[in-house]
Amino acid sequence: MQNLRVKEITLTAVLTALIIVLGLVPNLGYISVSPMVGFTIIHIPVFIGAYFGGRYVGGFLGFIFGLTSFIVALTRPVGALDPIFTNPLVSILPRFLVGFFAVDVLMFLKRKIKNSYLADGLYFALMTFIHSVLVITLLYIAGINYWYLDVYGIAEQITRSDTLAVIDYVAQYFVGGTIFGFLITILIVNSILEMTACILVGTPISRRVKKALEE
Repeated sequence: MQNLRVKEITLTAVLTALIIVLGLVPNLGYISVSPMVGFTIIHIPVFIGAYFGGRYVGGFLGFIFGLTSFIVALTRPVGALDPIFTNPLVSILPRFLVGFFAVDVLMFLKRKIKNSYLADGLYFALMTFIHSVLVITLLYIAGINYWYLDVYGIAEQITRSDTLAVIDYVAQYFVGGTIFGFLITILIVNSILEMTACILVGTPISRRVKKALEE
């Protein structure tokens, strides 16, 4: 039992270091495709940590994830929507919440689905979707109300009008001028990539780590 506890602590430390590296090294964890399109893979170690360590490990890793997002938004925003993540309600809160409550989703799926491979895959897919919905909703609310810091002096190619114009354009692309248009568009453009990456990477890693912890 003690040996298992040591392995879990070691895994948490490794995942924390991985999140920090992915978050702070440019274009490694936060991947910018264009000023309007970007996605992240940093949620994967958060959900792996929650899988094995429960809500406190998941919440801690989610907080570290959010903190790196906050720091990046303050120091090197590259996309038109990036400055909005200077609001901790957008960058930190949803990442902490999904990490903290991920284990509840995992336990629910394991009770309902007998095939462990399918349950694991759905866990990573569903948690990525929940993460995206929370972040995108708060991003929209903070963006249209200008609840974020003015960091445009750091990224002179971005202006406040660019940010508001992108929000307005994306919101109207599917459903005229509403939060649902913004939500649906970003989910389709960004979240499918994030869900696919999370399933393909998170599921096999979690299976291998489970075996390692049991040895």
